[in-house]
Amino acid sequence: MGRIPGFQESIFPTASMPNLTLVANIGLILFLFLVGLEVDLRFLISNWRVALSVSAAGMALPFGLGCGIAYGLYHQFREDSGLSPIAFGTYTLFIGVAMAITVSQAGLDFGRKYLV
Repeated sequence: MGRIPGFQESIFPTASMPNLTLVANIGLILFLFLVGLEVDLRFLISNWRVALSVSAAGMALPFGLGCGIAYGLYHQFREDSGLSPIAFGTYTLFIGVAMAITVSQAGLDFGRKYLV
């Protein structure tokens, strides 16, 4: 959608961006607070090895796959007109972190629905 001329200016006017940023930050803080409320520390401490290995794999695997996807996307679209130049490392880090965060949220939703 960023390639559509005038899209961002018509949907998100410049004057509304500070308010949207504020609402987004408040939503993020509330989300993290709710995640913290659901953590059972006694269970985590008693099973710390399993929790550590699952959490490390749950972040490393999606991050690695995101970096692999970023390689293909970067080389496919980097020469399109109208794009600002960006370093490959920055692009890879962004896509990898975005994938890891998205997968972790999907995992929380899956666990809440099917495992509890």
